[in-house]
Amino acid sequence: MSSMSPVERVLRQMEGRPVDRVPCFCAMMESRTANEIIGKPLVGNEFIMNLPVSKFFMNNWGPQLTKTFARPNLIATINRRNLGQVEMGFDAIWAYYDDSWIFVDAGTIALTTGSIHKLIPDGFGDMTYMYKGPGITTPAEFDAWPYWPNGDDVAHRVYKYFKKFCAKYGDKTCIFGYGFFGGLHETMNWTFGIDKAPIWIRKHPQYVARFLDMLEEVTIKSHVALMDAGCPVVLQTDDFAYKTGPFLSPKMVEDIFGDRYRRIIKNILSRGRKYGLHSCGDNTRL
Repeated sequence: MSSMSPVERVLRQMEGRPVDRVPCFCAMMESRTANEIIGKPLVGNEFIMNLPVSKFFMNNWGPQLTKTFARPNLIATINRRNLGQVEMGFDAIWAYYDDSWIFVDAGTIALTTGSIHKLIPDGFGDMTYMYKGPGITTPAEFDAWPYWPNGDDVAHRVYKYFKKFCAKYGDKTCIFGYGFFGGLHETMNWTFGIDKAPIWIRKHPQYVARFLDMLEEVTIKSHVALMDAGCPVVLQTDDFAYKTGPFLSPKMVEDIFGDRYRRIIKNILSRGRKYGLHSCGDNTRL
């Protein structure tokens, strides 16, 4: 069998057709590893964020400075991680992109979909984050949440990034595009709290429906942007299970998420592209 290009090799493998060799895939890359491959940036994010002037401005005007200061820095960091995967020569890469974070202050970021995360050093000169808790605990807080994502704005930024990335690297590796952080179920857990999400489902089903409608819309629009930009595969994450089994009963998962995921996946397959779902936990019963 003649030698195949990385894209051909991966797509044929996904279709169950013969390939010249087993393809290799990189499931994302942290900044530490990327820096070892392509070299460290002149100034690390930890140094920047620990400057007194940075702390002063972010503590006082974090949300306002997100677009002009924090987002460009975040995009540059993400791009370095994606470039590190390309440079390693994998047949396929998990090309991550998401800039839908809001800096609440110098040490706290909010996901636009309603969860709070701590910004912490990664131990190697860069910054990472750790889930702190739900951003929404009552219906009143849901109605007052100021950061809900706009699907069109998200899609525009996703398209802008991946149009350039695919044009430059689309022949070198099969790009699994990932353009919006979090799947429907896992994001619901982060937003309402993993222990409180089932209570919201029972006590406030109309709010859960509104929330999932919004997520589905942003997800589909970001997926269209990925495909229009040239990604042959759309990758999505959604953790549905503990290591011992599903968070919710299979029937509840089907009732709440079944039709939504059928629409999400149909939108991709009907355009002739591939879809991949990364889901942690033991999903056997699902």
